[in-house]
Amino acid sequence: MKRLLILFAVFGIAGCSSFGKGMMEAILDKGEEKDTRQCEIRGGNIPGIDSYFAKGNTVKVMMIHGVGTHEPGYSTRIQENLAKDLNLTIFSKRFKDITLLNPDDGETVIGNLRVSRMQNEDKTKNLLFFELTWSDITTPQKNILAYDYSGQYDYKRAAFNNTTKRFINDTVPDPMIYLIDRNGLILNSAKQATCWMLSSKWENLDYRQKKVCRVSSFNQIRDLNRENIVYITHSLGSRILIDSVSDIVNEVGREDLRRNKEARLIIDEMRTKNMTVYMLANQLPMLQIGRKKPAVHNQYDSYCTPKGKKHGERVFNRVNVVAFNDPNDLLSYDITQEFVDEYIDSRMCPAVTNVNINVAKEISAFGVGVVNPITAHTEYDNDERIIEMISHGTKDIKNNPALATRCSFIRLED
Repeated sequence: MKRLLILFAVFGIAGCSSFGKGMMEAILDKGEEKDTRQCEIRGGNIPGIDSYFAKGNTVKVMMIHGVGTHEPGYSTRIQENLAKDLNLTIFSKRFKDITLLNPDDGETVIGNLRVSRMQNEDKTKNLLFFELTWSDITTPQKNILAYDYSGQYDYKRAAFNNTTKRFINDTVPDPMIYLIDRNGLILNSAKQATCWMLSSKWENLDYRQKKVCRVSSFNQIRDLNRENIVYITHSLGSRILIDSVSDIVNEVGREDLRRNKEARLIIDEMRTKNMTVYMLANQLPMLQIGRKKPAVHNQYDSYCTPKGKKHGERVFNRVNVVAFNDPNDLLSYDITQEFVDEYIDSRMCPAVTNVNINVAKEISAFGVGVVNPITAHTEYDNDERIIEMISHGTKDIKNNPALATRCSFIRLED
């Protein structure tokens, strides 16, 4: 049993990988599976993507991946699941790929942005899906470990241990690289992706291009007001996104921007905007360790309540953060209200809802109940309940067959 627990810990620390899932399942005595999966929603109502179509016939969704090497196309499963739930049956025949370049030098490749379009039959609903792949940034640095799994050395390990070591080498370095990334390449990748998403229409994008998005901060803020935007992140992607949004908040707070009459009107308009972020396998608490607190924190009431002294200085009306966490996922964490107060910029007016949900089934191994932590970390995008919440939210949860009998809802209010 001790060996089994150690093995679980190694895989949990490593992050996510399909082959890790397969090998874990191979050593378990599956026996008779029991679906005892729980689902508890704690917080406020979750707005679904469908609710954004009421504000316009086009919704833009961006996906940001987490640790491990990813290739363009990694989000296909969640795209197809969302399309099915939203009744979007027409897909674009081809993708549109943008090779992202670092705006600081105009040459360094910092990722790929793949854009696809999904529509309903009468084309009154258009969903533009922007898939960000930033793995190209960390792969060269992880090559420092190449000798460890080369033919010159890996033959000295047992086959299983060798596969496990490759798995660790591919995933563990990513958070470290991000946290000490002095040039901010990963963050620049997310910001460039957002720039393209805000400033582009499907018709105006080439099928392949390689260039920097040169849109001023002022114009990006203006476009942010006009667009229906939703973000979906996985693991490390949650930290990348919050840092990216924090930069927007700091940009809006610039004195020279506030002195501009036209900019002031746009900023005032943005204070009425709601934005939603769905975080799969959220890791914000773990990745906050060792970092400074935001410039404005622990001032939610002052900025985000109508009678607050600084209510007129908030940046958004609300940023809905929906954190999906499987308690058996070793790399996923709840976001407490104390964490929100201390470590998320108050000017965002963050409203956090935690969804504690078992995405992996409990199985029998050596006579005890066991849950595969790899499955618990990688199957969020294939869970019917999660897809339903992202698609349609929880407003009508009592009449939603996918959620009514399978999820409990505890509303948290001030």
